[in-house]
Amino acid sequence: MTRKKPTEKRAYLARDDRRLALLDVAATVVETQGWPALSMISVAETAKVSRQLVYQHFASVDELMADTMSHLFRSRYENIRSSIGDNGNDLAGLMRIVEQETFAENPARVRALWQMITATYSDNAETSRMGMRLRHLLTKLWTPVVMRQFALSEAQARALAWMLHMAFWGTHQLVHDGEISRKSGNELFTWMLMKLMQPQVSGVEDVPVASKQKAAVNKKSSTAKSKATSR
Repeated sequence: MTRKKPTEKRAYLARDDRRLALLDVAATVVETQGWPALSMISVAETAKVSRQLVYQHFASVDELMADTMSHLFRSRYENIRSSIGDNGNDLAGLMRIVEQETFAENPARVRALWQMITATYSDNAETSRMGMRLRHLLTKLWTPVVMRQFALSEAQARALAWMLHMAFWGTHQLVHDGEISRKSGNELFTWMLMKLMQPQVSGVEDVPVASKQKAAVNKKSSTAKSKATSR
């Protein structure tokens, strides 16, 4: 008679440690299969645990998704906050540090973070709100630096911080896709940043002024009416 192999027992973990381990597994699922693949089943199968155990830690797929987003975002956020604390007056230097950290990161994780912050992977309203919340946390870190560098209002600096992020992540994507080299991408991004940081040409406004734009539109409209009347 052949004896049955003893079933391998799952290692005991305290509740918080087990939850953290499941979040690590969820992050792995996202990085290897994409956000749409994240589910109670995929986490259970990858972790080799029961779905019931996953449900004990996450009440719904939405909660699992939101907590995985926070889990992935946390280390990135803390690294950036630490760098800004040490180099808050040097925007170009800060961008170089972020560039080095981004390219040192697993490309799959970088892609997952990008999809998460831009909420490009889901039509779910809750995950879109979560993505926007994380984006606001990220731009909030950069806003004071951009305000000091460009003498902008808080709202303008927040918007420009996000635009710079879009350009930076786009550069990373071009390098990852093999369209440009990392060296070329870094040089182009730095060139763009330095152009922005140069003193404005005399006679050109520092930032667009909505009232002047409106005045220009009104003037154009008045000119058109005058021409129509004179015919």
